[in-house]
Amino acid sequence: MKKILFSLGIATIALAGFAQPKVLSHRGFYTNPMTDENSLQALKQAQELHKTMGLEACEFDVHKTADGELIIYHNNEIKKGLHCQRSKWTDIQKHVLPYGNKIPTLREWFAQAKKTPDFKIALEMKTHASAAKETEVVHDIVALAKEMDMMNQVMFLSFSIHACKEFVRQAPGCYVIYNSASLHEKVDPDSAKALGFSAISYRVDVFLNHPQYIKRAKEIGIETYLWMVEDEYLVDWATAHDITWITTDFSDRILSYTKDLVKDKKKVKRLKKKMY
Repeated sequence: MKKILFSLGIATIALAGFAQPKVLSHRGFYTNPMTDENSLQALKQAQELHKTMGLEACEFDVHKTADGELIIYHNNEIKKGLHCQRSKWTDIQKHVLPYGNKIPTLREWFAQAKKTPDFKIALEMKTHASAAKETEVVHDIVALAKEMDMMNQVMFLSFSIHACKEFVRQAPGCYVIYNSASLHEKVDPDSAKALGFSAISYRVDVFLNHPQYIKRAKEIGIETYLWMVEDEYLVDWATAHDITWITTDFSDRILSYTKDLVKDKKKVKRLKKKMY
């Protein structure tokens, strides 16, 4: 009996080492079928993928308009003469996106997201004109999340380290991800932990050049996000290096591959030997 239990324990440890990365869908799920990124339709498609394939979360981008509305869009410029942060919502709300959708407000996004409470949403607060402005925007986001009872469903992230610090300060205990695309301006895992962040999110080239960050993050209990992951090689690399989350525009295809990969334990063993 002791031998059986010991063998089961070893098997459990081995299986734990083969955990697949979780998948974060980028700007909703807009690539199959095609729709406007960051639209309510993209969120609905991500929610459907959550139900059918187990998608864990989706990301979206938030700006504050000149007249104080929190809206969902990626770039600051919507079109010539129309900007997320410099224009008024009364003008922005008239704009029709390429696939016929309207730009949603954060309130509308939260209302739709609440329909799948076990599906996480990763709110990326875009950088704003000043630290003072970012403090104000964080306040408004947190206030709305609390008002709509969304704090347990939302993960907050930003490329602005000031905004990340403000989320920690204004909403103690919330989940905060620091995002970076730079090899030179980055926060290492120990610094992120000291600042109260829950995770670090780096572009592929940053983690490829600093794979030791992944091991250290795991040791001190913070999660790692790799972006963008659009092909099988990077899924293999993320799996071999125990990345917690991968961000992708093609969530259905990547989900299918990760689920098949985790079943192939021999392949995962080979990947870990080859890619470390």
